Amino acid sequence: MNTIITDAIKNFYFVGQPIRHLKNEQIIEFELLLRNNIVSGFPKDEYAWMTKSETIHAKFLKHIVQEVNRILVDNPEIHFSLNLDQQEIEYETTFEIMKNISQENRSRLILEITEIPTLRRYGQYGETINVLAFKRLKKLGYRLALDDLTTGNNSLGNLEITIQYLDRLKISYRHLEKMMTPDEIVLQIHLLQSIVGRHDMDLVVEGVETESVSDNLQTLGVSLQQGFLFKTNACPTDCKKHVERNKRDQNDDHFRIF
Repeated sequence: MNTIITDAIKNFYFVGQPIRHLKNEQIIEFELLLRNNIVSGFPKDEYAWMTKSETIHAKFLKHIVQEVNRILVDNPEIHFSLNLDQQEIEYETTFEIMKNISQENRSRLILEITEIPTLRRYGQYGETINVLAFKRLKKLGYRLALDDLTTGNNSLGNLEITIQYLDRLKISYRHLEKMMTPDEIVLQIHLLQSIVGRHDMDLVVEGVETESVSDNLQTLGVSLQQGFLFKTNACPTDCKKHVERNKRDQNDDHFRIF
């Protein structure tokens, strides 16, 4: 079993999607997105297997943290964000493993807590989200983001009880488009800007795919944007680490392989 897990873990790698700082282009930031050499896109089933138990997840997360450490060291001028889902922050080993990233490098890494709800709780708490886990990650020196606000378990109610530990909110423009009229989207953006302004946070709008959407968001004061509109150099200047099996990502200029 250990050999199977080890072999499976070796198939994971990261690509980065840029988060554009349109008011300050000198700030370079990427969200690290998990990929797998076996399947295209996000390896949903493989990831679910890696997070279903604390023992397997600990092996997986150790590999992930080693890779993130390498990426941070190799790219000292770049900021990154990394997804953790709510099951992962139920595991005690997660907090121990996250200590393996140096304090200096933690300042360039935002942990995005995704909207996927916890399947199995390992502690006792009355809320619908593990507020103590947010507090513990913050105490370790990490900046925290609530990903895909208003979807899954990342409701406005859970924002209210975790907001003191947050540095960033993220919301999907495509999600807003499906639910709201253009005027309602403007009102929602204004509401979120009011919240982040009062709590000294950033607001990132994801799912930006056209120039017109980007321009409209800038007019509304949203300068942190992410989406397929923004292309990147998919392979860094030194490509020796990237083997033929990752060719599909080298040919996709929306992502950069790390």
